[in-house]
Amino acid sequence: MKRILKFALLTLLSLAMLTSAIPAVSAKTYDNTVEVKISGVDIKTDNGYFFLYPNKTDSVRKIKADEYNFRYTKIFVFDKDGKMIEAGENMFANSATQSGSIQEYLSIPAGGFAFAFKGAGSPELKNCYSVVTENAMHYNSTISVIHEAIGSYTDTHFTVKYNNVKKSETAKKYLFVGNSATYVNGTPIKFKGLALAAGLDIDVAYSTVGSSYLSEFANESHTNGITLRRKLKDAKYDYVVLQDAGSCVYYNTKPAVEKLLPLIKENGAEALLYMRYSASSSAQGRKEGAKQHFDNYSKISEEFDIPYAPAALAYAICTEKYPEIDLYSDDNSHHSKEGSYLIACTMLMSYLGKDPRGNSYDAQLGDIAAKLQECAYIACTEGYDFEEEKVKEDVYTDKNGDIYKNVAAKKPYTVTGSVYTSDKWTDANADGSPIGKLTDGTYAEDGTDPMVGCWKDDGHSVTIDLGSISQLRAFKTDMFGNNAWGITDPKDAKVTVEISNDGVKFNSVGTASSSNKTQDGDWLRYDFMLELGAPVMAKYVRLTFNGGVFNWVSEISVYGTEGSGGSGGTTDTSEETDTSKETDTSKETDSDTQEGQNGQTSDEAASAEESLPEYVEHENKSIAWLYWVIGGVVVVAVIAIAIFITKKK
Repeated sequence: MKRILKFALLTLLSLAMLTSAIPAVSAKTYDNTVEVKISGVDIKTDNGYFFLYPNKTDSVRKIKADEYNFRYTKIFVFDKDGKMIEAGENMFANSATQSGSIQEYLSIPAGGFAFAFKGAGSPELKNCYSVVTENAMHYNSTISVIHEAIGSYTDTHFTVKYNNVKKSETAKKYLFVGNSATYVNGTPIKFKGLALAAGLDIDVAYSTVGSSYLSEFANESHTNGITLRRKLKDAKYDYVVLQDAGSCVYYNTKPAVEKLLPLIKENGAEALLYMRYSASSSAQGRKEGAKQHFDNYSKISEEFDIPYAPAALAYAICTEKYPEIDLYSDDNSHHSKEGSYLIACTMLMSYLGKDPRGNSYDAQLGDIAAKLQECAYIACTEGYDFEEEKVKEDVYTDKNGDIYKNVAAKKPYTVTGSVYTSDKWTDANADGSPIGKLTDGTYAEDGTDPMVGCWKDDGHSVTIDLGSISQLRAFKTDMFGNNAWGITDPKDAKVTVEISNDGVKFNSVGTASSSNKTQDGDWLRYDFMLELGAPVMAKYVRLTFNGGVFNWVSEISVYGTEGSGGSGGTTDTSEETDTSKETDTSKETDSDTQEGQNGQTSDEAASAEESLPEYVEHENKSIAWLYWVIGGVVVVAVIAIAIFITKKK
């Protein structure tokens, strides 16, 4: 009996110790509790205000957005533990791809549920929505949330509990400027979630509008520009993240960044770049788009010393390494939840210097999160090697089989025409000087390509400085037309060619003939070619365009042998044009888009380079005597002190 009592006492004592080792679970208190009566379960949102959609299965439940008429509702999504993981609004299904809905389906996790409500039904629920989404800009989709909110339901009522957001005074503040490639799926909020998990406190704010360009934010008269300036005036930020439209290239982004940087600096903030992904729906288009964005943002980054988050590279890496991960949303154009998380991981490392690998915030992506973290890390540390493009060399072969290269490539030029002000197709910088599109070495296939450079005024001229007297054999350019756009069909256009050695007096060498017509929709494209019977010598080439008010041109090629001195043939030029009354083009033009063009000839630049070391050496020798004097004084002083100490002893 005593043994039984002893055993019972020991058992009770063990249970008591075990119980004390497990802390009691206490009910957590929240700042706000909202309870509403449910209008219906699994029904359309046509009648009533509050609707519940439970998922009592062991797999994800997917509901097509228009199945329950979610277009005019706000939505909360909870996991099996009642934790809110997403919020969204205005969801509707659309079978179209890139022009369709970003998110056609609402996904409810296993054991979780969704709650939809109409805004007028409860101001308290609207406030909860504003808190958890941080008033983030988004469109017909759900976004990840990182603020704690707990939901529950009975047969008749839905309850949500949440805390008010307490802004930290020490948090670093980021303002995101861009379009849907930034705000879809709440990418800035995921960036914040990753930062908080890494022990860093940040706040995010938005100045984002769908389909917008940075040039619109740079324009003080545009709605986007007015809004951005108001935000920069009303609040101080530590960083402003810039992202441009998908079609933009260096020529479009650079002038916008130039205008925005002073505004950002005035606010006391620093600029950052977000190298967006490609929005193309095809695999080849996505690869080309990634290269386009890399070329654009990396060049802007280098030129203005602005860090960038390489999302385009991370996309390319992830596509190859983990093709099973879908980085695109239902419209096959915007980023998915996975894509959004990948982008945020590149921001964590690029902006904050924190390795995303092993970060505890996974946006409910589970094992996929680790793979995305890995791809972001590789993109930020190793980059991505794009395959070398097999670009067809721009050359001309004459009837004898002799090959001539384009000696006008990357050369500066001046233009007599008026500036075309469209941000996408202009060839003019803010000061009116040429951007350099007409000699950048790239011919466009259709008129929508931003590589096209437009100048206004019928009869305007483009004068190219070849840098040295060269032997010239042929001349080529293209022209586009689109009657729907008011751009004259160039079939009857006239392109005359003149040459000069001093940039003052020009001699006519002929008129280029139109050929090789191509058509893409409403766009027409013609090549204009002038082949000479014998080579001519010149340092300057002038093309004059007569073909309409808008001259839509992507490239000018001059084929010959560069810097060939006085050798070669000549052409009889009976007509001589004195242009001394026009703008003097004898001085070299410094185009800000031509690398290595600094107003010097190559010989002058080489001479300057060779003289620099000699100058530095001479400068060092000129002060060498001073070092010897100082050294001598120090030695004498040391000897004197040693003698003094010896005598004293």
